[in-house]
Amino acid sequence: MNVALVAGCGAAGLVAGGFLDSLTGRIVRPPEPAPGDHPTGPGQSRSPRSYEVGAATPVQVIVAPRAAGAIELIGSGIVTGAALALLAFRLGAVPPLAAYCALLLGLVAISVVDIRLGIVPRAVLYPTFAALAIGLVAASAADSRWRTLGEAGIGGVGAFAVFFALWWFFPRGIGYGDIRLAGVVGAALGWIGFWEIYVGFLVAFALGAILGVLLAVGRGTGRKTKLPFGPPLAAGAAFGVLWGPWAVHVWLHHG
Repeated sequence: MNVALVAGCGAAGLVAGGFLDSLTGRIVRPPEPAPGDHPTGPGQSRSPRSYEVGAATPVQVIVAPRAAGAIELIGSGIVTGAALALLAFRLGAVPPLAAYCALLLGLVAISVVDIRLGIVPRAVLYPTFAALAIGLVAASAADSRWRTLGEAGIGGVGAFAVFFALWWFFPRGIGYGDIRLAGVVGAALGWIGFWEIYVGFLVAFALGAILGVLLAVGRGTGRKTKLPFGPPLAAGAAFGVLWGPWAVHVWLHHG
């Protein structure tokens, strides 16, 4: 284990967490669509699954807003720091490490916004995809893995197409922002392997189903809830990057 690499990535994650907390705090929910507009069209990232979301975050409900801000800032730093340190520990000093660091940072920010507002913010998603793409191109050039880069492209397009089909036939069950995010996740996991794509999305749907059951139980209390699919997708992507090859070997007996 490269201790310096793990420590450096962890420290970078701590610093990046504060920046991401500030960034996500500035993102607001888009205006409600006018009567007659389709809320799930390509121009809208808001999920039709979302119900009303209060302005206060769960931490702010418990403690004073100023103290809550400090707690959320520290929490973001801890999460991103731990995520990047774990990534460095699992992957080591490999060419795609920077690309997947950028991916995990973006996924954390996207998950926070989706939980707070019920949207997958393009202001975070597009830069995340750009950083991932640049990192994977550089990694492919370093190892002459151009076929692998092509497989990442196939994975991204394929995941986008599958989620687009789901949205087309079940528009009330998925938001267009989730389609975009699925494309990014498919590209990230496709660089590792096609079976890793399967594992990542399997984990995402399993977590989404569990979350849906928990929220369905919560609705019984009379509280309005929402089903953000961004966090399960992010968790599935993280699992695929960190443990995808292991899962493919153990679960599916491939590799």
